[in-house]
Amino acid sequence: MEELERLLDSYRARWTEPDPVLALLTEIDAAGDEAAGLAALATLARRPRAVILLDSSARRVRWHVSEGYVPPQLTKAGRARRDGSPLGVALASTHGDGRLRERAVEQIIARRLPELVPFLVLRTGDWVPEVRERAGAGLAVLLHRDPARMLPAAVGVGLWVEGRLRGTFVRNQLRAAAADPRAPLESLLGSPDREVRAFAFEAGAWRLDRKVSVALTAPDVRLRSSAAEAAARDCVWSARVEVLRRLAASPHAEVRVEALTGLVRLGRDAEVVAHLDDKSSLVRALARAAASRVGVDVPAYYRSRVTAGAIDGFAEVGGDGRHLVELLAHPTGRIRARAVRALRVLEQVTDDLVLPLLRDPSSVVVREATVALRSVPAALPWELLGDERPAVRTAGYRLARRLGRVAELRAALTAVGDSHVRLARRGRADAVRIAHSLVSVPWRRRTVAPLEVGAAEAPGLRALLERAAVGLDEQTAYLLRELLG
Repeated sequence: MEELERLLDSYRARWTEPDPVLALLTEIDAAGDEAAGLAALATLARRPRAVILLDSSARRVRWHVSEGYVPPQLTKAGRARRDGSPLGVALASTHGDGRLRERAVEQIIARRLPELVPFLVLRTGDWVPEVRERAGAGLAVLLHRDPARMLPAAVGVGLWVEGRLRGTFVRNQLRAAAADPRAPLESLLGSPDREVRAFAFEAGAWRLDRKVSVALTAPDVRLRSSAAEAAARDCVWSARVEVLRRLAASPHAEVRVEALTGLVRLGRDAEVVAHLDDKSSLVRALARAAASRVGVDVPAYYRSRVTAGAIDGFAEVGGDGRHLVELLAHPTGRIRARAVRALRVLEQVTDDLVLPLLRDPSSVVVREATVALRSVPAALPWELLGDERPAVRTAGYRLARRLGRVAELRAALTAVGDSHVRLARRGRADAVRIAHSLVSVPWRRRTVAPLEVGAAEAPGLRALLERAAVGLDEQTAYLLRELLG
């Protein structure tokens, strides 16, 4: 199945060329190896989006053929014989002929194979009423009789088609099956598909300890937030303060927010105040609200702490930021960067403080200083563009763009040949954009302002262009040569 996996990794809708996945599946079916066919169906079932694309591709009508065109790959597999292989039946369910799809649906229901259920789910939204009604009735019966096997097979594609036309029926059937005690919700909660995990959690009646476990260990933010909200709600009802404290120590901000909200509802404002310098702005806001109720001087608290959260919090509440100036010499680069940002937010930064930081050892500090610098000396960007460090050269590039279009073009041509890949790519993209923006075309309504290149600047720009032409496409290089005379 390695070849199938490789094709599915880059699978997309193809409307004017043969579908390689469809061709491969037809070859597997024609070989007569039923085990290989079931393995291919299992591979497809793990990729619900691929099943939907395959269904659309199998029934497409190409623009250069008649409306009754049937893809040749399905001519044999689409007969839906009574003795057909499972893979052949699955392919037949995607056929353009409604009668063949209906017979394929009957076989899927009769065989009761989980590998075929995703294709049955698709047919519940079929535009032919006979196919749709038969598939819907069969899906309901299969899910009711054996939710342990059929629900995991149906839920992936079912959640994908929920938002499509006639997709509500599938969602209702999935919910009904998930309410069955035999439904394997615990295994679905460990699915690699985030939509399936969310569905399993919403459908289950979970114990508090399981909600806490999901909130602390779930891989995606949506599930962690839902689990933390449900756990915090249960803790508030039962006054489980210890559990809320455990959630409040989570490394994930969305979990801490729910836990601290629960502590506030239980009147534990003093415990929430301890999170005033949290990394999350929402957590800090909750803590400040609690601090106002217990009488804590928030600005003084922030001045007494040297953490990234405390610096960000001080910028949020405002005040005299003289203590932040001292932090510009802090040995930790993250602290220096946050101090620069806070001074900028408070509008208390001066250029004499920022200029030395443009060559700071920390690239994070260099980025913050670039944003905070108010006025750009004319020679500064070109000095920085000649530095040996990529972060400093990137700062020079950004500052050059603030000096006008001519300086922006000069910086772009300088960066095209840079050894730093990202900076070179950015310079190339900006050179292309500038070149095309200066060309007047009939369909562009706006007036194109000419590039005001002085007599002293033109020779230097032309020399830069000749050096950068190797990294530019031929059209861009031609346009810039014309513009520069």
